[in-house]
Amino acid sequence: MSSPAWTTLDSYLGVLTLDGVADYLTSLAAETTTMDFTSGDYSIGGWWYLQSGDPSQELMNRFVLNANGWELYHYSNLIMTLRHSHSLTIPPGGTNPRSACYSIGWAYNTWHFLLVTRAGATGQFYRGTPPGDFTALATIGDALIDPESCAANLNIGANTGPVSNRHKGMFWRPRVWARALTEADGRWIYEREVRWFLS
Repeated sequence: MSSPAWTTLDSYLGVLTLDGVADYLTSLAAETTTMDFTSGDYSIGGWWYLQSGDPSQELMNRFVLNANGWELYHYSNLIMTLRHSHSLTIPPGGTNPRSACYSIGWAYNTWHFLLVTRAGATGQFYRGTPPGDFTALATIGDALIDPESCAANLNIGANTGPVSNRHKGMFWRPRVWARALTEADGRWIYEREVRWFLS
């Protein structure tokens, strides 16, 4: 782990700010084996602030590209994606070693409460904004094939390595659950935390 800076919001909430150059958080593979998710449902959530001008960036991941594991990232065109990597192409005989789902319409320079769930082969994105609301998003993409077992570290704010695709911005309480949270679950969390992001 490098040394991200703590930033205080108007609400006095302390958030971590990553510089997009060296700052990231990591947890060793041996300490995150319960996040393999080779066959189980899971959810990823947290508050994220994306800075304009960023290239495509990793938010959270535990994967080896085109081999195994999962990753959550955003493209520079503000598409948020959950992707599984596979050692074989899918479907059998296909050409793609990854399965993914995504949502559009995210924004720079604002806070989002992001929740994405994987239930069976289905992915679903949710978004909450201050002072807006929490809602399910149109989620597009493939069936999410079970990722193969992964021995990579868990990274927050950086690609594997971490040597590239570093997140530039702020985040608060990134979380992973070993179950598929529902829209009602996400709304409950959002409604109790959004006050920290209201100016």
